[in-house]
Amino acid sequence: MPVRKVVRPTGRGVRGYFPSRKMKRMVAWESLLERDAILRFEFSSAVIRYEEQPQDIYYEQDGATRHYIPDFALTFNTGEIMHIEVKPARKLRDPDIERKYKAIADHYAAIGMSFRILSEKEIRSQPSLSNLQRLARYLPNTSDTSLHTYIQDLSLLPARTLEGASIVCGDALPIYQLLAAGLYWFDIDQPLSANSRIYPRNKESENASILF
Repeated sequence: MPVRKVVRPTGRGVRGYFPSRKMKRMVAWESLLERDAILRFEFSSAVIRYEEQPQDIYYEQDGATRHYIPDFALTFNTGEIMHIEVKPARKLRDPDIERKYKAIADHYAAIGMSFRILSEKEIRSQPSLSNLQRLARYLPNTSDTSLHTYIQDLSLLPARTLEGASIVCGDALPIYQLLAAGLYWFDIDQPLSANSRIYPRNKESENASILF
């Protein structure tokens, strides 16, 4: 659980919650950039769980002990845990902020823990972000067991494209749900269309990352 309340009723900025299927709860975000980062965490097969505002961190800067809370903690399928700071690139150009995060990065390096700062350059790269935004609308409310009926149909009548799979299943909706649930995959770095090649989940897709 977060170490502090993330979405506060006062203050400026846009805040909200993302209905995470992976985490089976609402995940809070404090900026539109954080919301977009969550999409990458949610749909990455390399990330098995993620948590907002996960831990209090104390680091040294200019002879003083300072307090920091990372925006997210990611747990990868390798067992690695990485703390993430989401920050607009323009803010990272500020000399004081640059020094702050240099000290924070040095602290993580000293304790042997992974840390990374993500800006819009990584988070909002296209067309992958648009693909994820589209898939987010199809996160299925049904269980994977229900979707396996469509997987069985596709195993009997294999289809190589989204359009072909939609014809086999009688509708495009379950195909989008299969993609959103990670039971099928496609090249996230190409625009998703009727002609997109789709594939059943396998070891290659399990190790694929659509983070950054």
